Amino acid sequence: MRELETVAALPRSLRLGEPVASGPLALVPVFGGRPAPEYQLAAEAIADGTLSVGEIGGGQVPQLGVRNTGGLPVLLVEGEHLQGAMQDRVLNVTVLVPANADTEIPVSCVEHGRWNYRSGKRFASSPSFSPTTLRAMKTASVSARRRSVGDHRSDQALVWAEVARKHAEVGVRSPTGAMRDAFEQRAPDLDAMMRPIARPLPGQMGVVVCIGGRAVTFDGFDRPETLATLWPRLVRGYAMEALGAPSRPTNHAAAQRFLARIGSAQATAHDAVGLGTEVVLTERGFVAGSLVWKDVIVHIAAFEEAAGRESGERPRRHRDVGSWFRDQERGS
Repeated sequence: MRELETVAALPRSLRLGEPVASGPLALVPVFGGRPAPEYQLAAEAIADGTLSVGEIGGGQVPQLGVRNTGGLPVLLVEGEHLQGAMQDRVLNVTVLVPANADTEIPVSCVEHGRWNYRSGKRFASSPSFSPTTLRAMKTASVSARRRSVGDHRSDQALVWAEVARKHAEVGVRSPTGAMRDAFEQRAPDLDAMMRPIARPLPGQMGVVVCIGGRAVTFDGFDRPETLATLWPRLVRGYAMEALGAPSRPTNHAAAQRFLARIGSAQATAHDAVGLGTEVVLTERGFVAGSLVWKDVIVHIAAFEEAAGRESGERPRRHRDVGSWFRDQERGS
């Protein structure tokens, strides 16, 4: 398929800039790519009232309903948080919602202790993306389901376990187990880490994220404007991942090797939730998901799999998963 060839060829079209470091976090600028047809970002569409995101019926943990009344497709990006309604969620995959259409989007819960309307029935765009380990675990489980079952569900218990682990790691408490509480309670530390890397470079369309000297994530987009708009939220997620990590020199060659894995990984193509085609990439210790539309990579997110970083152990599942989620699973 042409989409597989488009993704496999991506590393050859990219150019790396010099890393910019802040403590344990170093960001390697990436240049290249080409723009897709025009679209709007979800946060902008929510703000101008042309996109609404809400629960489906009485609420379904793995899906939300999206209505786009605007004249442009709307891009929702893997890893971005939607907060409010009955519980906070995170996008499982990148979705391009068609203009003037209703779409169901696949999500995971990042607030396991709440199942009620606390602040309205519509979701707002969160100021943060998930930390990279959470995104990597979620992407790996979604990719496996995509190939074996065909749907976009994550291992929800594993997502909850990672949220709880991160809370313990950064020393925060949350009455509802909400990932957003970690961002709010550690905001001064995150702000300090983000200050030297406040914006991308002109023309930059992507970034290789290095933590403790190790390349762990690549986010790439079709145009610099998309990266620039999402930058504060993406980098806040990167900074949360880096809290407490050691500060080590960034190996520029490591970033190049990380990108090269996109071209060598096993790739499969699947119909996207909205517009375009999803390309799933996997090899040992590496997983990526990409959305291709009109022969252009709109977004690609690649991760070093979390299991390959430290001990190689799978995190323990959180025991208190809530009876309401089991009830939803039985009813689905």
